[in-house]
Amino acid sequence: MERRDALKNLGFGSMALFTSTVFLGALQGCSSAVELDWKPVYLSPEEASQLGKVCEGIMPKTSTPGAIEAGVPSHLDSALANIYRNREAEYFKRGLNVFVANFNANQEVSFDKATTEQMAEAINSYFDKYEADKDILRNYRAEFRKEGEKDDVFVETYFVTNVVDSTIWSYFSSELVGKEVMAYDPIPGKYEGCIPYEPGQKAWSNV
Repeated sequence: MERRDALKNLGFGSMALFTSTVFLGALQGCSSAVELDWKPVYLSPEEASQLGKVCEGIMPKTSTPGAIEAGVPSHLDSALANIYRNREAEYFKRGLNVFVANFNANQEVSFDKATTEQMAEAINSYFDKYEADKDILRNYRAEFRKEGEKDDVFVETYFVTNVVDSTIWSYFSSELVGKEVMAYDPIPGKYEGCIPYEPGQKAWSNV
């Protein structure tokens, strides 16, 4: 599966990371629990490791860096910490736990032993379901506007739809990707807004 195809599938119907904040190849290889080289401030170490596996399934390492190399999990954890009193941080954290539990219950391999490709396929399956049944996201959005306790179905939908957008957003706004993957000019000259696009040309970095 090419990265562009994975992104096209994963991005269907996904929403912004947190509505209250601006924080926001082939898929292959075995993947065990992600070892952290950073200290989470909102998520537990186990949850942070789990989030890393999900983010890498969305933006895997190929000939370019993956989400883990770009520091996406730590960036998202920092965003969550900044809105920890907001209900959406709770939705995200609870949704991650429900996602992992359902993965373990419904997949042939445990979450910790899943490959990057298996993780991507699992996330894709949710969006296939959302596309086949439009009422799922319609009901989810209606429920989002209501007060009160949310069930596991709601928080899992919240997590799945938001982790895709937040991972992609964080990935392409990271310094590593901005300098090594995208077209980067440390000393830009004058602005020229009408330069013709050349096929295969890299998008310009915003870092």
